[in-house]
Amino acid sequence: MRHWPSWMLWSGLAGLVAAVAWWVGHGAGGLSYLAYYVLVVAPGWPIGWALFGRRQPAAWIAGSLVGYALTTLVWWVPVVSGAPTRTGFVIAWLALAVVTRTAAARVRSPLIVLPPWGLRETAALVLVLALVPVLVGAPFANVGRQDAQGNRYYRAYFTADFVWHTALTAELARLEWPPRNPYLASQPVHYYWTYMLVPAIASARGPAPLRDVQRALKINALASGLLFFGAMFVTAWVAVPRAGAVGGAMVLTTLASSAEGLYAVWDALTKGVPLSWLTQLNIDAISTWFFHGLRVDGLQRALWYTPQHSMAGALGLVGLAVAASGGLAADPRAIAIAGVALGGATAFNPFVGGIFSLGYGVAIAANWARRREHPSLLLWHAAAAVPVAVALGWAVLNRMLTGAGGTLHFGFSGPATMSPVGTLLLSLGPVLIPAVLGLWPRRRLPFAAAAPGAATAAFGLFFAYTLVLQLDLFWVGFRGTQIFLVAVPVLVARFFVQDGRSRSARRLVLATGTLLVLIGLPTILVDAYNAQDITNRAMGPGFRWTVPVTPDEHAALTWLRRYTRPDAVVCMEPTARGRDTWSLIPSFAERRMPAGLPISLLKTPEYEAQTAVVRRIYETTDAREAWRLARQLGIDYIYMDNAERLSYPGAALDKFGLRPDLFTPVFYNVEAAVFAVRAAPAEIRG
Repeated sequence: MRHWPSWMLWSGLAGLVAAVAWWVGHGAGGLSYLAYYVLVVAPGWPIGWALFGRRQPAAWIAGSLVGYALTTLVWWVPVVSGAPTRTGFVIAWLALAVVTRTAAARVRSPLIVLPPWGLRETAALVLVLALVPVLVGAPFANVGRQDAQGNRYYRAYFTADFVWHTALTAELARLEWPPRNPYLASQPVHYYWTYMLVPAIASARGPAPLRDVQRALKINALASGLLFFGAMFVTAWVAVPRAGAVGGAMVLTTLASSAEGLYAVWDALTKGVPLSWLTQLNIDAISTWFFHGLRVDGLQRALWYTPQHSMAGALGLVGLAVAASGGLAADPRAIAIAGVALGGATAFNPFVGGIFSLGYGVAIAANWARRREHPSLLLWHAAAAVPVAVALGWAVLNRMLTGAGGTLHFGFSGPATMSPVGTLLLSLGPVLIPAVLGLWPRRRLPFAAAAPGAATAAFGLFFAYTLVLQLDLFWVGFRGTQIFLVAVPVLVARFFVQDGRSRSARRLVLATGTLLVLIGLPTILVDAYNAQDITNRAMGPGFRWTVPVTPDEHAALTWLRRYTRPDAVVCMEPTARGRDTWSLIPSFAERRMPAGLPISLLKTPEYEAQTAVVRRIYETTDAREAWRLARQLGIDYIYMDNAERLSYPGAALDKFGLRPDLFTPVFYNVEAAVFAVRAAPAEIRG
């Protein structure tokens, strides 16, 4: 009977997750994908059991994360070998499961013994994990929601991330190596696409309920978010084994990391502006919108928009958990598992994996220097760098880093220099204050176990303010501050620990924590409302807050997806669309473009040069010139709808319909038209 309450808690969480998967996945398809995800991560479970023991939730979380990474890597083998069949993927998965089970069977007892886990710990963890479906439910359910007229709606910022992820996953689902750039079909894509391979393979080779890219991405993000928050909790708990303190730290870090919402409310009230104005703001970017400083996203946005970075952070946390719990004298096999996790983090995002590896290494080296142990202990931990080096090789082999390294600039520059202290406190103050206080020495709470998380958080913040990617001034700040938030709960938990404190001190800590939550709560409340609000049809700064895909557009895009070759190149005019429907063809027709202006990839000169040629195709009134340029770019189909019609005079677009020998009409409705680019007629060849 003593386990009955735990069973009820886990069952309640499972029911909540299943209900949200059904909701956002539009029925049984969401549950089917959830089952597929469980199969994907299952090969890692024996590794987690060997590391921490079957009775520890940390084992299941760490094992699932390692399992996701390993399954992704072994599934890459059939792709690169040119045999990406369903049978090939099943065989690769079975082989991995046999290897991990056989290797773990040799471990008779847990490599790392964690503190006892009880009902209090279960309750705290379940509470934290429940935040994930609560936060993602409404925003994910409203991605692409259809109204009575057939319009499908996509909230801004989902159009910058989720819609881009749809395009990348659809490209990966072609199972070609190397994958091409959906916005520049002549080149490979230079992006760390590892996380997307799992939903891509489901879309390409899975049974019918799994073959929906957008559903796959939403349920994949839901399940990965659970592992992400679970990894944050257990990594903080192994360093600070106090369930209440860690639960409080997670709640504060998740729901109240930023004071930007409160500032925006105060600003509106002092100016006499209605609070409805908050729906017209990027509320978690006030530090940029108002003060031009770094943009810092809270953890809720890591769940909504960037699950690939979250998965990298979660894998990095597995390495930190080993360093915190095993310490300098950890079993070499545990160190090897930590290395695999850090390598997985690097394969998913080289920058994130590198920072977590740096935090791991510095914390272990500092521990060794303090204790002056035998150098062999340090060498065992150095072996954890081998999988990280292999992962970097993987990224280079798959051309993920091409073009990025030469644009990095070290130094205090760019947005980081704009009101650096004020914007930092505005963006991270409610978490930064208890984190700094958590550095204070505690007699009953040795700091050594918290050192890996503290070092990683410090490095994340340091590089956010000292490293700039010239092609995207905000990127490193985004990732560095996210790393800070992922690793910082260990310090916030130390602040909340009540051991040895007087009654008045305990009351002060609780009052401070409550005040910080109240300061930070407006940001996430407004952000969560805005993320799911597809009724806001107003214009934002250069884009619509909610982007519709009309029934006519959807019909044309569906025709392209169903009736053209998977490798067909489809042209639309990028400059006419700006930051609005910039990913229409790759995301909804799931076809490559000859040129585009993607806002989620590094801006290189090739995009502008190729787009200038595409623009000429649309603007010229000479059909033969347009045909020649289209053939030059390898274009198979020309697409146009009202975006092109509003940008070009009738004569420029009429040429497509007046020369069927050059551009054959293959689809037409009131709003959208598609023309096939013909092979060279005899008179032109001559």
